[in-house]
Amino acid sequence: MRSLAKARDYRASGRFDRAESSLRRVLGAEPDHPEAHYELGQIAARSAPEKAVTHFVTALRGAPERPGYWLALATALLAVDRQPDARAILERYKAQSFGPEAQTLNAAFMESTFGAAQIRYDRGEFLPAEALLDLVLLLNETHAHATYLAGAVAARTNRPELAFDLISIALYREPENPLFYSGLSSVLTNRGDHDGAISALEKALELDPDLAIAHANIAGVYQRRFRYGDALRHAERALVLEPGNAGAHSNRGSALLALGRLGEAVEAFDRALSLDPSKLFVASNRLFAKLYAADIPHTEYAADALAYGRRYADRLLRRRPFANDRDPNRRLRVGFVSGDLCNHALVRFFEPYLRAVDRDAFSVLAYMTHASEDAISEQLKPLFDGWYNLASLDDDEAANRIEADAIDILVDLSGHSAGNRLLMFARKPAPVQVTWIGHPGTTGLTAIDYRLTDPITDPPGLAKPLHAERLWRLPRVTATYAGVDNLPPVRERSPFEDAGYVTFGCFNRLTKVCDSALKTWADILVAVPDARLFMVIGDIGNPEVRVAVETRLAAAGMPIDRVIFQPRVNSGYHELYQRVDIALDPYPYNGGTTSYDTLSMGVPFVTLRGGHAAARTGVSVLTAMDLPELIADSEESYVAIARDLACDRDRLRVIREGLRERLHASPLMDHAGLAADVAAAFRGMWRHWSSEGQA
Repeated sequence: MRSLAKARDYRASGRFDRAESSLRRVLGAEPDHPEAHYELGQIAARSAPEKAVTHFVTALRGAPERPGYWLALATALLAVDRQPDARAILERYKAQSFGPEAQTLNAAFMESTFGAAQIRYDRGEFLPAEALLDLVLLLNETHAHATYLAGAVAARTNRPELAFDLISIALYREPENPLFYSGLSSVLTNRGDHDGAISALEKALELDPDLAIAHANIAGVYQRRFRYGDALRHAERALVLEPGNAGAHSNRGSALLALGRLGEAVEAFDRALSLDPSKLFVASNRLFAKLYAADIPHTEYAADALAYGRRYADRLLRRRPFANDRDPNRRLRVGFVSGDLCNHALVRFFEPYLRAVDRDAFSVLAYMTHASEDAISEQLKPLFDGWYNLASLDDDEAANRIEADAIDILVDLSGHSAGNRLLMFARKPAPVQVTWIGHPGTTGLTAIDYRLTDPITDPPGLAKPLHAERLWRLPRVTATYAGVDNLPPVRERSPFEDAGYVTFGCFNRLTKVCDSALKTWADILVAVPDARLFMVIGDIGNPEVRVAVETRLAAAGMPIDRVIFQPRVNSGYHELYQRVDIALDPYPYNGGTTSYDTLSMGVPFVTLRGGHAAARTGVSVLTAMDLPELIADSEESYVAIARDLACDRDRLRVIREGLRERLHASPLMDHAGLAADVAAAFRGMWRHWSSEGQA
């Protein structure tokens, strides 16, 4: 038919008005002409896909033997967001027996649909991307790239087992694809299999030494293995290859943070956020870097945390009345949210409280936020009235789950630590929300009502302006400590008795040791000329790291020949304390778990009183131990206390003697007392909410 041939030529040359006129003439003579409707559908698809659907339906009815008509209809249905209908058409299409012509058409459809899925994935629209990939795999279940991307979607939507299976299948189909190995490493990392992740990334880089994402990813995994020098090297290589890689900037910042190069770390995190503002964990890492830094006022940290709340959290607040029974005296349902209900230092503070909870007054439920659970998780589960893993739920779904569980008081145990679900708290799924233990400062979220603390860590009047939350001070201590099983004995004789000189020590991460602290410690070594300083430093065996550390210490005036470097160890950690006479608490971010470990091994420590919670942990611990004479109010006083204790060997022997027993008898290990204090706090918070009638 001449008009139809002209119409095809007009459409091919972009003269759509003339093409449509010719096609209308064809339909005037034959209203259901299949090819005319198909051509009109192709024209309509450009700007009016809903009209294209109608034309393609008519074309397909008239000529179901034409494979292109089926695929054109499926494409138009996708354009108008009718994915279920598109799938139904494709299922019927697949059941047909078409010849070689269909293979080329199938390939074009799959390429287009996969491209659309990739765009959706890159935008963070994971479920729509998954729906498109499902169509590609319907036509070709062996499509390796669609299988891989479906696995990546599963990983981003907290379905780790499905992600592992799909990416493994993709690798089976394309075993030489470096990108697939890099993607597998992310899944393995989330499962806690860091050695497996490193192996996958090493394979990726063997296949493609210039794969930027593999360099960026291996930098992240190396940090978890304390290989900070290698982490920094790979992050910087990734940035040479791809300067705009936000993940590489983030991992570079984390490596710099671990090496104590805090200013550079903040700059790297800023760069990562400028490239990808959606990376909230980077914003949290940046906040931690500012907490560690001595040259950044705490007011700046607080301002940034409050800005985090305004930018990311405040807009998510759900404003509606709660259905919870307001009876002030009833048994309350308390939920605890954390990604660290596993082999993590948090458990040593949280588990003793959990074992001492008054079960008649409180029902306690756990909301684990990390997909990977371990033997410690299994040990904790019986201590709760319910255990739920939120890893597979987004923040809206998790908030809905908690609200459906009728939680009265929801407790955040992470703050800005890894695995936090602060944006779930931002939605306010419980009437009363509290942050406790996990973070020594404000979260910045007004949706969190209280921060549990104590009068020594956060003195009245000092901290209130620096918080979005209201401070609720427990009367004695913020948390109690559970001793380690099979703790080695305290050394009977102080190390100086055998060595002939006093050994000072720091077991904290280098991240916490600011240059001012190093200068103070150098002054101590000057004041005690024969003393040594024992420092545990991750990756100190790496020559580049050692040179950088020694350079930094020398710049602080430290006599390097009197510093004993000790790599981090995976076993025998507590035995290292038997080599130290007196520990030195870093500042402005004091030791946490390390301080308790130090005392439990019979080693006293000296601390500097700071002006905010992270800088007052040592003060809180030593006050509870009734050792105020080890608390300094200035750097000069810090030097004098350490010097005098080192020089008065009899006094040092007296303080060390029975220190472990003193810890056990102190409020720091009075678990029943803490549980009673927390119970009174929770009850007070609940009564306040009940009486105020807050929504």
